[in-house]
Amino acid sequence: MITKKNFLIMGVTMFVLLFLFQFSQIMKESGNEYDVNNYAAAASLNGEDVWQKSSQKDVLEEGGYVLFIGNRKSDIGKTVSWWCTYTKRELVVCQSVEECPEEAAEKAEVFLLESSYVTEKKDVEALAETARSGGNLIFCDLPDVYEIKTSRQWKELLGIRQVKEQRQEIQGVNLFSGFLLGGQAIYLPEDEEEKEERQDLDLSTVWYETITGCKTYMAGMLSDPTVKNEELPPLIWRAGVGKGKVFAVNGDFMRDCTGIGMLNAILAEIKPYDLYPVVNAQCIGVANFPGLASENPEKMKELYSRELPAVFRDIIWPGLCSAVEKIGAHLTCYLAPQSDYGDDEEPRKEQLVFYLRQLKEREAEAGLTLEYVSAGGLTGKMKADQSFFQNSGSQYRYGAAYVPPGGAAYSIEKLKEYDFFAHIQTVAGIYSAERPVVSYLTDEITLQSITSTGLSHTYKEDLRMKSLQTALGYSNIVLDMNHITWPEKEEDRWEILSERFSSQINTYWKAFEMFDQMTASQCDRRIRNFLAMDYEDSRVGDEIHVSIEDRNGNLWFILRTHGEKVVSVQGGDFKEIETDAYLIRASRDELTIRCEAEDSLYYYLP
Repeated sequence: MITKKNFLIMGVTMFVLLFLFQFSQIMKESGNEYDVNNYAAAASLNGEDVWQKSSQKDVLEEGGYVLFIGNRKSDIGKTVSWWCTYTKRELVVCQSVEECPEEAAEKAEVFLLESSYVTEKKDVEALAETARSGGNLIFCDLPDVYEIKTSRQWKELLGIRQVKEQRQEIQGVNLFSGFLLGGQAIYLPEDEEEKEERQDLDLSTVWYETITGCKTYMAGMLSDPTVKNEELPPLIWRAGVGKGKVFAVNGDFMRDCTGIGMLNAILAEIKPYDLYPVVNAQCIGVANFPGLASENPEKMKELYSRELPAVFRDIIWPGLCSAVEKIGAHLTCYLAPQSDYGDDEEPRKEQLVFYLRQLKEREAEAGLTLEYVSAGGLTGKMKADQSFFQNSGSQYRYGAAYVPPGGAAYSIEKLKEYDFFAHIQTVAGIYSAERPVVSYLTDEITLQSITSTGLSHTYKEDLRMKSLQTALGYSNIVLDMNHITWPEKEEDRWEILSERFSSQINTYWKAFEMFDQMTASQCDRRIRNFLAMDYEDSRVGDEIHVSIEDRNGNLWFILRTHGEKVVSVQGGDFKEIETDAYLIRASRDELTIRCEAEDSLYYYLP
């Protein structure tokens, strides 16, 4: 039997709990300004603010430049140019060794060479003399194996004892630790399934036998277990020639953005320390999600027993949230009002409101997609979307857009005549070797290349990912939900794709969790600041002094050392990435980084 007193206590308790629950929901709703994008703000920098190289005449007089012997417009030439822009290095280009300035050996920081532009015996001898006098050379590719095999000068310059095999089949590739960030990587499939899914590296190479004293950074792997590591076919190595160092790249690694990080890694081997700016941005996005119309209904009911909006809301959204929360990501959803503009299904306002609320609660961002299945052209899509957004009454400011592979792509400026598209400041597009990884598309709009789909991660993609993390502290994963809406094969089911997506983002990017997770609009600001800034650094004793120009907010650097650890940073702070590698945040225009040797017996040998 319940007494009146107990009944009263129970009643009051239930009322208080109900009130608190309802009050918290009311406060949550009232505080959730879902129609406001806190990440999208007017940009304070544009394409005119990008750091510019000085004139070649001025650079030659001042010194400290990068000398490239090759074709500026070739694949290697583009890689070199982008690398110099990102690291704020002056670039001097010559078409031949003979054209090089006489004082280049003393004034150039490093020589980068495209082998097809080193054609004469006297060129090789001149480069050898440059190395002997202290110049550092990087061969971004190698001449034909027959030319090396028959030339004593080439062998001496590159540290080659002999050509052991002109064409050697290898089983995999071993990237040794301490070169690219992320540690050692062994690209060797364990079974046929992994081989089919991931092995896309070139498994045929020239087997050069290097002389004693050469250091190998990446090597081919053989099926013969008796061959020692130092005897494996070298793919990237360093030879000492007199006072200088000569680096050789045996393969096509410098012909796309993979080469940018490799050049940073090589410079870190050349210098007592290397400090360079990075973007420091890890982005995860979902393209064509959410869809706001009930499309492809028959297939959706066949696979999921419900319409597309319910599939997205009840199945996919919870799974996405769970996957990205594990790594602390701030999601960017490039929404699609609809994909098939020829059917009778129209986008629903209540779906838009639901997802804008959800994104706001989870500190995520909504963007727009330029992809469609059928619309009578991009103009038809834009007009239909304009009508939907106007009728919905939404004032959300979309700052980012997704451009599909081969889509209407980069002539995006003309689309800003549509009101809902007027605030777009950055575009996510599939990486192309023809474009820089991060850059300006127009004076007002930045490009942040998509570096992974989140579904595929081949060996070549992993190598590129490690290189871009080394060079820029940057990655951009965008999962395209058209695989779900318009499936083409059995594997395009969410339960299969979600498992693969979650597994990949929680595995391969684990080594780079010290970099910042952010939305596309946040990354846009980082890119603008990164492209505009300039800096100078010098060292006195155990202190590295950095002066920064055009610092618009915080900036980030990677510092690579040799047996030294960072103990303090005045004007910022730091995180350890791995041994001898640190992420430095600059919150002021002047930085002082103090280092100390981890082992008093360690000495850097230049």
